[in-house]
Amino acid sequence: MAEELKMWAVGGGSEVTPVERASHTETENLLEDTLVKNPEMLIPGLELVGRQTPTDGGWLDLLGVADGRLVVFELKRGDLTRGAVTQIIDYASDLEAMSDEQLAEHITRHSGRDGIDEIEDFEDWYGQRFGEQPPSLLRPVKMILVGLGADARATRMVNFLTARGVDISLLTFHGYEHEGKTLLARQVRSEPEATEPASRKRQQSREERHRAVNEFAENQGVSDIFHEAVERFQQQGRYTLHARTRRYGY
Repeated sequence: MAEELKMWAVGGGSEVTPVERASHTETENLLEDTLVKNPEMLIPGLELVGRQTPTDGGWLDLLGVADGRLVVFELKRGDLTRGAVTQIIDYASDLEAMSDEQLAEHITRHSGRDGIDEIEDFEDWYGQRFGEQPPSLLRPVKMILVGLGADARATRMVNFLTARGVDISLLTFHGYEHEGKTLLARQVRSEPEATEPASRKRQQSREERHRAVNEFAENQGVSDIFHEAVERFQQQGRYTLHARTRRYGY
């Protein structure tokens, strides 16, 4: 995560004026209520369905639905730390453990608070928007950490999780003051910085592995005996499509 974002206002003659950072306190006080009233600042098309929703792990800051999936938000007044990462995983795992019916009832019961519209029946609410009932497409739960920055440990943990297919993101806001207005800049981190080494080849699919070994056997003039051996192994339950490859074959 970048340590600092700098902004400049560009005039008509290409002259630039630095835009000053707002204090953390000013940005903290502004952020949560602003996000509740303008959820599209978090995710385009997001609809919030809960604020300070209880879970076994504590009070969940914001709960929403975007593209049919449930989104859990943990907001911090300051930099995001490793504690925020463990918190949001705790909240999301509690919601994941509920059945569709339990989750729908939980959201219905705790909606209508602190600026969130009341939902009389979440299954009906969901069905009207996404054409599914019950809302079985809500999961897996998406996790988004929101703060005014993120320390190195939180960033490393999120990179580790995203690299392994966990849907978790860091979203940081930076406040600025310009011409009597407060500006908010959003920075999203949802993928690890490190790129895969160029020397690492894409893993072959099962079909590609079998096509390659069949071609190898044919090129070596042993296709018939190879297929006979495969057939015998299959009959004995010793040959599967997950056979491990080596440089020169199986």
